[in-house]
Amino acid sequence: MEQTFELTAVYATNLFGIVLLGVLLAGNVWRFHERGAENAFLQLLLLFTFCTCVLDPIAYTADGRPGTIARIFVYGSNGLLYLTNMFSCFFWLLFLAEHMNFRFSSIHRNILGFTVVTGLVLVILNNFVPIIFDISANNVYVRKYFWIYTIIDYGFLLDSLIIYFICKHKGGILKAFPIWIYFFPLIAGTIAQSLFYGISAISACTAISIAGVFASLHSERVFRDRLTGAYNYTYLEILERDYKKKQKKLQVSGILVNINNFKKINLDYGRFTGNKVLVKMTKILNRAVGELGIIVRYSGDEFIAFINTTNEMAVSMCITRIKTSLNEINTFSNSYKLSTCICSQSYDPSKSMNDFVDEITRSMQEEKTSYYTQLQYSHREANG
Repeated sequence: MEQTFELTAVYATNLFGIVLLGVLLAGNVWRFHERGAENAFLQLLLLFTFCTCVLDPIAYTADGRPGTIARIFVYGSNGLLYLTNMFSCFFWLLFLAEHMNFRFSSIHRNILGFTVVTGLVLVILNNFVPIIFDISANNVYVRKYFWIYTIIDYGFLLDSLIIYFICKHKGGILKAFPIWIYFFPLIAGTIAQSLFYGISAISACTAISIAGVFASLHSERVFRDRLTGAYNYTYLEILERDYKKKQKKLQVSGILVNINNFKKINLDYGRFTGNKVLVKMTKILNRAVGELGIIVRYSGDEFIAFINTTNEMAVSMCITRIKTSLNEINTFSNSYKLSTCICSQSYDPSKSMNDFVDEITRSMQEEKTSYYTQLQYSHREANG
């Protein structure tokens, strides 16, 4: 009777997770039609958590049952569970890093890649040499060096927390994400499963965590530009409100970027190409700013990069990275060449956001005038 009750608890919790993830998928189908690394990682996080919710009751049901088929199910489901749990943690880390605009170093990327490959190889090897777990003659699952995956899974989760706090430290109030929405249900599930043997709470609680992430992203979508994924003009009101709360500690600069001859690109190559240019520019700005700040699409072909510093060298480095990326794109593009006018200015918290935008826009007008004057002069020189 006790075993039946435990199986019932396993079925109930995982069925809850499956239904919750199914509802999330049905309610967010539109999201998965949109491209981008963030959406891809979110889809994979959802997929592997769903697989965990399906595999968990299979593993519990087959455990200890006689026969070759049961043995195959015990081996297969438990091996896949190690992988689905690992990949759930891994894609959560990648999603958070992408959302926070964190730039991985090559060493960091290599460590992550090595860890994932190690996890895959160990599960494959376990079918020949029982390293992680074994199956007894009675088809009962027996743990061996399972703690390797505990280190891997919690290592990914710890890494995601470190990434979050690095971004918060560098970006200040410009970097905001309610990370507790993901971790609190996960911690609750881990504690529950540790205290009450025989239940499977972690997978269902992970589904709750993902639901919280979706809810947070949905509320944030109001302030996102649909085409580029950058923040929209409305978000400036949120920034101004947050800035007023922390006037004394605030040190923020704005970098206004305007795409030269953008109307001509639209006319010569079409709106589709023009949209691709805007998406490219957003990626360039995100890479240039990294953990320091965020990108706001201020108007059709204008972006403001807000960075959490007034240090002139840091601002100059961001501008240099923008120009370097543009040069790299232009090297491989034979159709059109991208150029920008860029100006920067420190944000004065005693003034309104509208005042800041007006001041930096006036600076941009001077930059544009200088650019087109120089362009006309160059044409006269070439034709003269």
